[in-house]
Amino acid sequence: MLHTKRSILAFMMALAILISSLATPSAARAYGGYPTFSITAVVADKTVTIQAYNFPANDSFTVRMGVYGTLGINGTVVATQTTGAGGSFTATYDIPSGLKGAYQIAIRLESPTSGYYAYNWFYNNTASVPPTSGTGGGYPYFNISAVVRNKTVTILAYNFPAKDSFTVRMGAYGTLGVGGTVVGTQDSGAGGSFTATYTIPAGLANADRIAIRLESAASGYYAYNWFYNNTYP
Repeated sequence: MLHTKRSILAFMMALAILISSLATPSAARAYGGYPTFSITAVVADKTVTIQAYNFPANDSFTVRMGVYGTLGINGTVVATQTTGAGGSFTATYDIPSGLKGAYQIAIRLESPTSGYYAYNWFYNNTASVPPTSGTGGGYPYFNISAVVRNKTVTILAYNFPAKDSFTVRMGAYGTLGVGGTVVGTQDSGAGGSFTATYTIPAGLANADRIAIRLESAASGYYAYNWFYNNTYP
């Protein structure tokens, strides 16, 4: 009888563990990476449209806009964005009255629940950047596609101007890469999209997060992002 009771107890404990694991949302277990977004359209003093990538599923993000350089932290709340199935989506938000007339505006999406966030900025100008061969106009930007901790980071760049040369810098998180360590020079070639891998400098080894910046001394174009210094994907 004692053996039978122990068997029943063991079975009940195993069943409880199984139920507990099944109760964990599959999206939370499956999600990995970094949410990012790019600016796809601006109507001066009215709206900005973004294209989001790699967002977690079933999450809710507070959308804020603020003064350029603030990363949107504590900016004016302009919307709440639900992610639904996650991944990619397009959304348009109103520019708040307090930022009308601003030359550049920071925009940030942050989740008070999961802690995920992403930020970017845009020129508050319908004309924005003049067309450049190979890009069709707009802003150069890039996403992080892979990281080897303390060794390399790989980016996927979009909308870069043609025949330009960009200095690649890495620096402490929060600096936007300004004044960071030079890790390479990137030739944009025909412009548009490209993939490139850069070496993480020794001075940033073991840093939790790293800022990366591509900037052209000739044309003035630049783009920046950041990444966790953890092997990904």
